[in-house]
Amino acid sequence: MATAIDGEHFGALMAELDRAVSELIALAGADPDRWTRGRPGKWTAGKHAAHVGIALAVTADAFEQRLPQVLDGTIGPVPRRGLIESLWIWMFVQRRTLPRGARTPSRFVPGPGPDRTETLDRLRRDVERHRAVGTPLSPVQRDRLWIQSPFIARWHYRLAEMIRGHAVHARHHLLQIREL
Repeated sequence: MATAIDGEHFGALMAELDRAVSELIALAGADPDRWTRGRPGKWTAGKHAAHVGIALAVTADAFEQRLPQVLDGTIGPVPRRGLIESLWIWMFVQRRTLPRGARTPSRFVPGPGPDRTETLDRLRRDVERHRAVGTPLSPVQRDRLWIQSPFIARWHYRLAEMIRGHAVHARHHLLQIREL
């Protein structure tokens, strides 16, 4: 049975993210040659890992900034979604599908030659930042915690959705690393 994507199932969603990032770290970080290997014009394993880390850091920052509003009860209601956004959430978060070929926004593009140790440490640290945001909250508070999407400005993610989204995203890049 699939894990529900809500505050009640935060622990299971975090376990899914832990597994996905651990697999990414194990594959990308195990072999120094793989870290710098890539197809012409495509990212290396290190750049894939660094990109996943950038995305984790950006949403961890956003959730940490919104956390006080959940704790003091001043956060606004979770916005409604339009049809396109709802379809995206269904495909990406519920179906766990992330299509290839989309252009990465420039702020999520890793720099040249990411440091292996620093990048892998950052992945671990930023997963823990998400856990630290959600762990002390009640399931209802977790469901009320939302951020504007850092990827598409008019959209939003609730905490549980973003946790699942990061697991899907990590596995998406894990597959690309395996192909190197």
